[in-house]
Amino acid sequence: MKDTCQLNDFLKGLKPEYGKLIASFGKRIMFLLDEKNLLPNISVEIDKDSIRKILDALVDNSAKYTEKGYIKLGYRVLESDVLQFFVEDTGLGIDAATLEKLNDKLSRTVAAVVTDVRNLTEASQLAKTINGKIKIESQKDMGTTVYLSVNLPTISLNQNEEKQEKTGILPESSRKHKQDAKQDVWRGKTILIVEDELVNYLFLEVLLEETGAILIHASDGQQAINFAKNTPEINLILMDIKMPNVNGLDATKEIKSFRPQVPVIAQTAYAMQDDEYKALQAGCNEYISKPIDANKLIGMMQKYLIPR
Repeated sequence: MKDTCQLNDFLKGLKPEYGKLIASFGKRIMFLLDEKNLLPNISVEIDKDSIRKILDALVDNSAKYTEKGYIKLGYRVLESDVLQFFVEDTGLGIDAATLEKLNDKLSRTVAAVVTDVRNLTEASQLAKTINGKIKIESQKDMGTTVYLSVNLPTISLNQNEEKQEKTGILPESSRKHKQDAKQDVWRGKTILIVEDELVNYLFLEVLLEETGAILIHASDGQQAINFAKNTPEINLILMDIKMPNVNGLDATKEIKSFRPQVPVIAQTAYAMQDDEYKALQAGCNEYISKPIDANKLIGMMQKYLIPR
Protein backbone atom coordinates (compact mmCIF):
# COMPACT_ATOMS: atom_id res chain seq x y z
CA MET A 1 0.00 0.00 0.00
CA LYS A 2 1.45 3.34 -1.09
CA ASP A 3 1.66 6.36 1.13
CA THR A 4 3.67 9.56 1.13
CA CYS A 5 7.10 9.03 2.63
CA GLN A 6 9.81 11.48 3.65
CA LEU A 7 12.55 9.38 2.12
CA ASN A 8 15.53 10.57 4.13
CA ASP A 9 13.73 10.04 7.44
CA PHE A 10 12.67 6.58 6.28
CA LEU A 11 16.25 5.50 5.54
CA LYS A 12 17.72 7.15 8.63
CA GLY A 13 15.20 5.16 10.67
CA LEU A 14 16.58 1.95 9.16
CA LYS A 15 20.22 2.82 9.91
CA PRO A 16 20.36 1.69 13.57
CA GLU A 17 18.38 -1.47 12.84
CA TYR A 18 20.67 -2.49 10.00
CA GLY A 19 23.68 -1.64 12.15
CA LYS A 20 22.42 -4.11 14.78
CA LEU A 21 21.66 -6.73 12.12
CA ILE A 22 25.18 -6.54 10.73
CA ALA A 23 26.72 -6.57 14.21
CA SER A 24 24.86 -9.82 14.94
CA PHE A 25 27.02 -11.58 12.34
CA GLY A 26 30.10 -10.90 14.49
CA LYS A 27 32.19 -9.64 11.58
CA ARG A 28 34.35 -6.57 11.04
CA ILE A 29 31.77 -4.74 8.94
CA MET A 30 30.47 -1.20 9.25
CA PHE A 31 27.03 -0.14 8.04
CA LEU A 32 26.95 3.19 6.20
CA LEU A 33 24.11 5.36 4.95
CA ASP A 34 25.07 7.38 1.86
CA GLU A 35 24.10 10.65 3.55
CA LYS A 36 26.34 12.70 1.26
CA ASN A 37 23.94 12.21 -1.63
CA LEU A 38 20.58 12.50 0.15
CA LEU A 39 18.43 15.03 -1.66
CA PRO A 40 16.95 17.62 0.71
CA ASN A 41 13.25 17.36 1.58
CA ILE A 42 12.48 14.56 -0.86
CA SER A 43 9.01 13.01 -0.49
CA VAL A 44 7.79 10.06 -2.54
CA GLU A 45 4.72 7.85 -2.74
CA ILE A 46 5.95 4.31 -2.15
CA ASP A 47 4.89 1.06 -0.55
CA LYS A 48 7.13 1.41 2.50
CA ASP A 49 6.43 -2.08 3.81
CA SER A 50 7.45 -3.72 0.55
CA ILE A 51 10.50 -1.51 0.13
CA ARG A 52 11.53 -2.30 3.68
CA LYS A 53 11.21 -6.06 3.12
CA ILE A 54 13.31 -5.86 -0.03
CA LEU A 55 16.03 -3.78 1.61
CA ASP A 56 16.00 -6.14 4.62
CA ALA A 57 16.71 -9.06 2.29
CA LEU A 58 19.45 -7.23 0.40
CA VAL A 59 21.27 -6.04 3.54
CA ASP A 60 21.00 -9.48 5.12
CA ASN A 61 22.37 -11.05 1.95
CA SER A 62 25.32 -8.65 1.89
CA ALA A 63 26.11 -9.31 5.55
CA LYS A 64 26.31 -13.07 4.93
CA TYR A 65 28.94 -12.73 2.22
CA THR A 66 30.99 -9.80 3.50
CA GLU A 67 33.75 -10.50 6.01
CA LYS A 68 35.17 -7.02 6.44
CA GLY A 69 34.81 -3.51 5.12
CA TYR A 70 31.36 -1.99 4.81
CA ILE A 71 27.79 -2.28 3.60
CA LYS A 72 26.32 0.96 2.30
CA LEU A 73 22.68 1.88 1.63
CA GLY A 74 21.59 4.84 -0.45
CA TYR A 75 19.47 6.03 -3.36
CA ARG A 76 19.56 8.05 -6.57
CA VAL A 77 16.83 9.65 -8.68
CA LEU A 78 17.20 8.59 -12.32
CA GLU A 79 15.46 9.38 -15.58
CA SER A 80 13.26 11.94 -13.83
CA ASP A 81 10.73 9.45 -12.50
CA VAL A 82 12.81 6.46 -11.34
CA LEU A 83 13.88 6.09 -7.74
CA GLN A 84 16.84 3.71 -7.41
CA PHE A 85 17.91 2.29 -4.05
CA PHE A 86 21.24 0.49 -3.78
CA VAL A 87 22.97 -1.81 -1.30
CA GLU A 88 26.73 -1.87 -1.85
CA ASP A 89 29.18 -4.17 -0.08
CA THR A 90 32.86 -5.13 -0.04
CA GLY A 91 32.11 -8.85 0.03
CA LEU A 92 33.06 -11.88 -2.06
CA GLY A 93 31.72 -10.56 -5.32
CA ILE A 94 30.45 -12.63 -8.25
CA ASP A 95 32.32 -13.73 -11.36
CA ALA A 96 31.19 -12.36 -14.73
CA ALA A 97 29.64 -15.58 -16.06
CA THR A 98 27.57 -16.17 -12.93
CA LEU A 99 26.57 -12.52 -12.75
CA GLU A 100 25.14 -12.59 -16.28
CA LYS A 101 23.02 -15.64 -15.49
CA LEU A 102 22.02 -14.25 -12.12
CA ASN A 103 20.76 -11.04 -13.65
CA ASP A 104 18.99 -13.00 -16.36
CA LYS A 105 17.17 -15.57 -14.26
CA LEU A 106 18.52 -15.36 -10.69
CA SER A 107 19.46 -18.99 -11.19
CA ARG A 108 19.31 -21.13 -8.03
CA THR A 109 21.74 -23.78 -9.14
CA VAL A 110 24.39 -21.57 -10.74
CA ALA A 111 24.73 -18.97 -8.00
CA ALA A 112 24.16 -20.97 -4.85
CA VAL A 113 27.80 -20.95 -3.88
CA VAL A 114 28.24 -17.17 -4.06
CA THR A 115 24.96 -15.69 -2.93
CA ASP A 116 21.72 -16.46 -1.16
CA VAL A 117 19.52 -16.78 -4.24
CA ARG A 118 16.41 -17.36 -2.17
CA ASN A 119 16.79 -13.89 -0.69
CA LEU A 120 17.37 -12.30 -4.08
CA THR A 121 14.60 -14.26 -5.77
CA GLU A 122 12.05 -13.26 -3.15
CA ALA A 123 13.25 -9.66 -3.29
CA SER A 124 12.96 -9.64 -7.08
CA GLN A 125 9.45 -11.09 -7.00
CA LEU A 126 8.37 -8.54 -4.41
CA ALA A 127 9.92 -5.74 -6.47
CA LYS A 128 7.74 -6.70 -9.44
CA THR A 129 4.61 -6.27 -7.33
CA ILE A 130 5.49 -2.60 -6.78
CA ASN A 131 6.47 -1.91 -10.38
CA GLY A 132 10.16 -2.27 -9.63
CA LYS A 133 13.12 -4.38 -10.68
CA ILE A 134 16.40 -5.59 -9.24
CA LYS A 135 19.77 -5.55 -10.98
CA ILE A 136 23.16 -6.68 -9.69
CA GLU A 137 26.63 -5.32 -10.44
CA SER A 138 29.60 -7.23 -9.11
CA GLN A 139 33.20 -8.20 -9.62
CA LYS A 140 34.88 -11.25 -8.15
CA ASP A 141 36.63 -10.36 -4.87
CA MET A 142 35.68 -6.68 -5.33
CA GLY A 143 32.22 -6.56 -3.80
CA THR A 144 28.65 -6.34 -5.05
CA THR A 145 26.02 -3.64 -5.54
CA VAL A 146 22.36 -4.58 -5.82
CA TYR A 147 19.99 -1.96 -7.24
CA LEU A 148 16.26 -1.70 -6.64
CA SER A 149 14.62 0.63 -9.18
CA VAL A 150 11.03 1.80 -8.72
CA ASN A 151 8.97 3.87 -11.15
CA LEU A 152 7.21 6.81 -9.52
CA PRO A 153 4.69 9.23 -10.99
CA THR A 154 5.51 12.07 -8.58
CA ILE A 155 8.58 13.10 -6.61
CA SER A 156 8.45 16.20 -4.44
CA LEU A 157 11.78 17.69 -3.42
CA ASN A 158 11.10 20.82 -1.42
CA GLN A 159 8.20 22.27 0.48
CA ASN A 160 9.03 25.65 -1.05
CA GLU A 161 9.11 24.36 -4.60
CA GLU A 162 6.13 23.50 -6.73
CA LYS A 163 5.35 19.75 -6.73
CA GLN A 164 7.13 18.29 -9.71
CA GLU A 165 5.47 15.87 -12.09
CA LYS A 166 7.88 13.54 -13.87
CA THR A 167 10.92 15.28 -12.30
CA GLY A 168 13.09 14.42 -9.42
CA ILE A 169 16.36 16.26 -9.55
CA LEU A 170 17.21 19.59 -8.00
CA PRO A 171 18.91 22.17 -10.21
CA GLU A 172 22.64 21.44 -10.16
CA SER A 173 23.57 24.77 -8.56
CA SER A 174 21.08 24.27 -5.73
CA ARG A 175 22.14 20.70 -5.02
CA LYS A 176 25.86 21.55 -5.12
CA HIS A 177 25.44 24.46 -2.74
CA LYS A 178 23.67 22.31 -0.18
CA GLN A 179 26.18 19.45 -0.40
CA ASP A 180 29.34 21.57 -0.30
CA ALA A 181 28.62 22.68 3.25
CA LYS A 182 29.23 19.08 4.40
CA GLN A 183 32.08 18.21 2.05
CA ASP A 184 34.77 20.82 2.63
CA VAL A 185 35.92 20.10 6.18
CA TRP A 186 39.44 19.02 5.15
CA ARG A 187 39.59 20.41 1.63
CA GLY A 188 43.19 21.12 0.67
CA LYS A 189 44.55 18.48 3.07
CA THR A 190 46.36 15.38 1.83
CA ILE A 191 46.10 12.06 3.69
CA LEU A 192 48.32 9.04 3.01
CA ILE A 193 46.50 5.75 3.73
CA VAL A 194 48.92 2.84 4.13
CA GLU A 195 46.87 -0.34 3.84
CA ASP A 196 47.73 -3.60 2.08
CA GLU A 197 44.15 -4.91 1.92
CA LEU A 198 42.08 -3.14 -0.72
CA VAL A 199 38.74 -3.54 1.07
CA ASN A 200 40.16 -1.80 4.14
CA TYR A 201 41.39 1.07 1.98
CA LEU A 202 37.99 1.31 0.28
CA PHE A 203 36.31 1.45 3.68
CA LEU A 204 38.48 4.43 4.67
CA GLU A 205 37.89 6.03 1.28
CA VAL A 206 34.13 5.87 1.81
CA LEU A 207 34.48 7.13 5.38
CA LEU A 208 36.51 10.15 4.29
CA GLU A 209 34.91 10.94 0.94
CA GLU A 210 32.80 13.80 2.30
CA THR A 211 35.73 15.65 3.86
CA GLY A 212 37.20 16.96 0.61
CA ALA A 213 40.67 15.64 1.51
CA ILE A 214 43.01 14.25 -1.15
CA LEU A 215 43.67 10.55 -0.47
CA ILE A 216 46.83 8.67 -1.48
CA HIS A 217 47.03 4.89 -1.18
CA ALA A 218 50.20 2.97 -0.37
CA SER A 219 49.93 -0.82 -0.24
CA ASP A 220 53.02 -1.48 1.89
CA GLY A 221 55.51 0.27 4.13
CA GLN A 222 58.13 0.87 1.45
CA GLN A 223 55.59 2.62 -0.76
CA ALA A 224 54.61 4.73 2.23
CA ILE A 225 58.24 5.77 2.77
CA ASN A 226 58.57 6.69 -0.92
CA PHE A 227 55.37 8.75 -0.87
CA ALA A 228 56.44 10.54 2.31
CA LYS A 229 59.78 11.46 0.70
CA ASN A 230 58.33 12.61 -2.60
CA THR A 231 55.03 14.18 -1.55
CA PRO A 232 55.72 17.08 0.82
CA GLU A 233 52.05 18.11 0.88
CA ILE A 234 51.05 15.03 2.94
CA ASN A 235 49.42 16.33 6.13
CA LEU A 236 48.66 13.05 7.92
CA ILE A 237 49.34 9.32 7.59
CA LEU A 238 47.01 6.44 8.50
CA MET A 239 49.41 3.53 8.97
CA ASP A 240 48.43 -0.14 9.12
CA ILE A 241 50.94 -1.96 11.30
CA LYS A 242 50.83 -5.50 9.90
CA MET A 243 51.91 -5.38 6.26
CA PRO A 244 54.19 -7.33 3.89
CA ASN A 245 57.68 -6.14 2.93
CA VAL A 246 58.24 -3.22 5.31
CA ASN A 247 55.79 -3.29 8.22
CA GLY A 248 54.04 -0.22 9.57
CA LEU A 249 56.27 0.24 12.61
CA ASP A 250 59.50 0.19 10.60
CA ALA A 251 57.93 2.46 7.97
CA THR A 252 56.93 4.94 10.67
CA LYS A 253 60.44 4.99 12.16
CA GLU A 254 61.92 5.70 8.74
CA ILE A 255 59.38 8.40 7.87
CA LYS A 256 59.82 10.12 11.24
CA SER A 257 63.60 10.24 10.67
CA PHE A 258 63.15 12.71 7.80
CA ARG A 259 59.65 14.09 8.49
CA PRO A 260 59.32 14.17 12.27
CA GLN A 261 56.40 16.62 12.25
CA VAL A 262 53.98 14.61 10.09
CA PRO A 263 51.34 12.96 12.32
CA VAL A 264 50.93 9.18 12.03
CA ILE A 265 47.90 7.27 13.30
CA ALA A 266 48.60 3.54 13.65
CA GLN A 267 45.90 0.95 12.95
CA THR A 268 45.92 -2.77 13.53
CA ALA A 269 43.55 -5.72 13.53
CA TYR A 270 43.74 -8.53 16.09
CA ALA A 271 45.39 -6.09 18.48
CA MET A 272 47.83 -7.43 21.07
CA GLN A 273 48.16 -5.86 24.49
CA ASP A 274 51.46 -4.15 23.76
CA ASP A 275 50.70 -3.01 20.19
CA GLU A 276 49.84 0.51 21.28
CA TYR A 277 53.08 0.81 23.25
CA LYS A 278 55.11 -0.43 20.25
CA ALA A 279 53.33 1.98 17.92
CA LEU A 280 54.01 4.98 20.15
CA GLN A 281 57.63 3.90 20.61
CA ALA A 282 58.02 3.76 16.82
CA GLY A 283 56.90 7.38 16.58
CA CYS A 284 53.18 7.09 15.90
CA ASN A 285 51.13 9.93 17.37
CA GLU A 286 47.95 7.91 17.93
CA TYR A 287 46.80 4.30 17.90
CA ILE A 288 43.44 2.77 17.01
CA SER A 289 42.44 -0.90 16.75
CA LYS A 290 40.28 -2.49 14.07
CA PRO A 291 37.40 -2.72 13.45
CA ILE A 292 37.65 1.04 13.22
CA ASP A 293 35.38 3.18 15.36
CA ALA A 294 34.63 5.86 12.75
CA ASN A 295 33.84 8.63 15.23
CA LYS A 296 36.98 7.93 17.24
CA LEU A 297 39.16 7.94 14.12
CA ILE A 298 37.66 11.18 12.79
CA GLY A 299 38.21 12.78 16.20
CA MET A 300 41.87 11.76 16.18
CA MET A 301 42.39 13.07 12.67
CA GLN A 302 40.62 16.33 13.46
CA LYS A 303 43.22 17.16 16.14
CA TYR A 304 45.98 17.21 13.56
CA LEU A 305 44.19 18.44 10.45
CA ILE A 306 42.37 21.30 12.20
CA PRO A 307 44.35 22.05 15.38
CA ARG A 308 42.39 23.90 18.05
